Amino acid sequence: MKKRVGARRYSVDLRERIVAAALKEKNHQRVAETFDVDVRTIALYLKKHEVGTLTHVKRPTGRRPRVHSEHEQVLQQLEEDLDATLEEHARKLEAVTGLKISYRTVDRVFRRHGVTYKKNAGRVRTEGGTASAVPERPEAVPADPCPSGLS
Repeated sequence: MKKRVGARRYSVDLRERIVAAALKEKNHQRVAETFDVDVRTIALYLKKHEVGTLTHVKRPTGRRPRVHSEHEQVLQQLEEDLDATLEEHARKLEAVTGLKISYRTVDRVFRRHGVTYKKNAGRVRTEGGTASAVPERPEAVPADPCPSGLS
């Protein structure tokens, strides 16, 4: 049997089939090999079957969202100020709702709603709303073919 790392969730249907097979077949090792699960998993499912909690599946753990639907004013802020950075959006949301979040959380909210937040790096930023001319490059000076000064 392959060694697995970490927990693995099995469907309720598979759990019920494992229990049915384990109740018929007293050799749990053979049932474990048939379903490619550990013998301890079969023992656990049999205990849960006796208690009646075989079909109860725990909710997945993980990061709980700090920004809920009532806080998602940050999406409205995005429409109002397209040039604001993620950091600025976080500060504005804190000022409006009192919820202190990081710019990374704002980024997760944007990704959750399919908002891409990629700035145009080639765009010329201006002060005061007028475009400034791009400075011209100096003319290229031809290299001296004889650098030692001897002609």
